[in-house]
Amino acid sequence: TTQNVRGRNYHPDTTVYDLSMRLYFKERFMADQDRIQMGVIFPTAHSLPNSSLAHYLGLALTHFGTEGSRYFIDEKGLQIDALCAHIESAIANNEPYALLGASYSFVHLVDELQQRQCRFQLPTGSRLFDTGGFKGQSRDIELSEFYAGLYEVFGVAPNQCINMYGMTELSSQLYDNGNHDLPSVKSGPHWTRFRLVDPLTGTDVPQGEAGVVVHYDLANYNSVAALLTEDLGLAKDDGFQLLGRVAGAEAKGCSLAMEHFLQAVQ
Repeated sequence: TTQNVRGRNYHPDTTVYDLSMRLYFKERFMADQDRIQMGVIFPTAHSLPNSSLAHYLGLALTHFGTEGSRYFIDEKGLQIDALCAHIESAIANNEPYALLGASYSFVHLVDELQQRQCRFQLPTGSRLFDTGGFKGQSRDIELSEFYAGLYEVFGVAPNQCINMYGMTELSSQLYDNGNHDLPSVKSGPHWTRFRLVDPLTGTDVPQGEAGVVVHYDLANYNSVAALLTEDLGLAKDDGFQLLGRVAGAEAKGCSLAMEHFLQAVQ
């Protein structure tokens, strides 16, 4: 059971959070583009006012989306017909397109588009963004199957599919450089650090062994700088591979919020 547990982090304002997000999102997701046509398949901050991901995606759309970028989910669920028309317009104009949402947003979307036998070939420079993992809700799916499904439906290769690793309790986010090789390697901005520790002793695990991830985030100035997670990681030269949750840890996060939202509106 998830016990409906949601992470919490209190901020006097979001100035530092917003700056942290914008600086590193530009570097890790936008590459050499200042703005890109965006579709967002996650509820708005108005619909989920306490969701850090809803706030994050609102920043992405506002600061990095071109005119016409918009959300494709409402009280009835995913607006699939409108999204398809939006994508087809970008293809017709040979305009790079970015589709962003929680991982389970994509699961629902890909399932529906495959059922409709609907396929796209997004223009060169297009990118997909998912976050949140799968957390045992709805149907489980292997990462290889997930990214293969995205390639089949959208024509975007796994190395242009970026996964963001974040949580409410942090004010910064970590990214990979695509998902051609799985599990991908996550890394964060220079104002963050991580350790992999033995949960019983709190000491660093030997090189080559998996450990529980500890994050240090200077953008968390109003909260705690160090955060012990329930995530397992394996250190690599340029970051760490996320191996999943510690056995027995509660599932929580943005994909759960998305799943509950879709269930509520059906």
